[in-house]
Amino acid sequence: MADTTIPQFPPHANFVSTPSSRGTLEILWSSLFTIFACTWTIQHLNVPEQRDVCEPGWRGSVKWYTRKFGTSAKWMMITTIAPEVVIGIACYDLLSAKIIYRVLQTFALEDDVPWTLTHSYFANMGGFVMQSGVPEPLQPPTYISLEEVPLSSRSHRESQAGSSSTFGGKSRNDRNMRKAKPLLSVIAGRRNEISYCNPYHLTGRQIWQLRKDGILPRLPNISETELADRSKSDSFVKVIALFQILWATVQIIVRIARHLVISQLELSVIAFGACAILMYVLYWSKPKNIGATTTILQFEGLIPQKVLTRIEGRHTYMGYFLMGDDSTKLRNGSPIRNDATENYHDDGAGFWLYPALVFGATVFGGIHVGAWSFIFPTRYELILWRVASVYSAACGTVIILIGVAFDLFESLEKPRLAIVRSLVFLYITARLALLVETFRTLFFLPPLAYVSTWTANIPHFG
Repeated sequence: MADTTIPQFPPHANFVSTPSSRGTLEILWSSLFTIFACTWTIQHLNVPEQRDVCEPGWRGSVKWYTRKFGTSAKWMMITTIAPEVVIGIACYDLLSAKIIYRVLQTFALEDDVPWTLTHSYFANMGGFVMQSGVPEPLQPPTYISLEEVPLSSRSHRESQAGSSSTFGGKSRNDRNMRKAKPLLSVIAGRRNEISYCNPYHLTGRQIWQLRKDGILPRLPNISETELADRSKSDSFVKVIALFQILWATVQIIVRIARHLVISQLELSVIAFGACAILMYVLYWSKPKNIGATTTILQFEGLIPQKVLTRIEGRHTYMGYFLMGDDSTKLRNGSPIRNDATENYHDDGAGFWLYPALVFGATVFGGIHVGAWSFIFPTRYELILWRVASVYSAACGTVIILIGVAFDLFESLEKPRLAIVRSLVFLYITARLALLVETFRTLFFLPPLAYVSTWTANIPHFG
């Protein structure tokens, strides 16, 4: 209940000190703002589906923006429940970008174009694309006309010219039609042919393959400054988030030194802050929220099947590593999923994915173990918190040990997937239990939790 007592002030008050108490809402809002800053500003999502290949008109715009916001909201929820997943993805993205940076350096020097770690990130984000069905060059990137397509591909393409004006035909009417309407976002192939999305979002490995085979005669000439200009990373917002994390840390240290009660929510803020700082470091060179693509290859007709065959690769996702489930199949050239891992695990990047996940889970869950002796509404909730926090911190290590045991004893291979899925399910349950208890205990805090310290005078959001 709010205090309606009117305080007594002197006739001329030049300075009034901050009250020596704080309210429930002050604890709640300052903590929520810090968690929001940690889970929203840390997002470095891949290049999304382009607006011009979606439904035209305002309805299409509403749907497109809704999907874009929904993706950000989904990853904010994932970061809230399991920040170690984002830490694992960030570590994998960094190692994958370094692999691409190394393999493309030779071509970059040969082509006399800049290529940095940021370029490699942008490539793996699906920022570079190739387009088909372009009647004439739209911009400087490499353009391949019908005459430059191999005979087999050209014959096949011409055989379809009469059935669909979208795919070709060199008549003026067809060209005007293609200029008036957006290109189809999906190009469907016949049986035993590779279908693909248009534009075709490339990864760094696919760009390397195209350049290696000579299909792409030169790497894209785009400066790191231009990529940084496209990035919507706001340093000021990050500074605010880091300052809020620092303020929360100092506040808890002071409260511990003065033997004052700390709420479970404030302890969770420290856990989110520690994970956020680690993610900031891992994502240091990755562009943030780039929405537009850069076309590096254009085809007058369909992309030749032999080109699609050369760049077709095995894409895996985070679900494969966590649950052994790789059932999701996306069309070739579709926007790169934010949890995509492609096949860089063959080059060593995948090896570090598990340690990154385990380290993130240990840090996040281990900080929650710090509330071992905190005050809870009931004895059962205290026990629930202890079990959930310890399991959250140790689950990753347990899964790795089980994996090692399965590798040593082949007879245990069959129940492996079922056991891992059960452990992951229990892990999610434990995280949800911690989340619920974090907010429930906020309304059962002892009086010493409402005593404020001098840190209240430090500017912060609350």
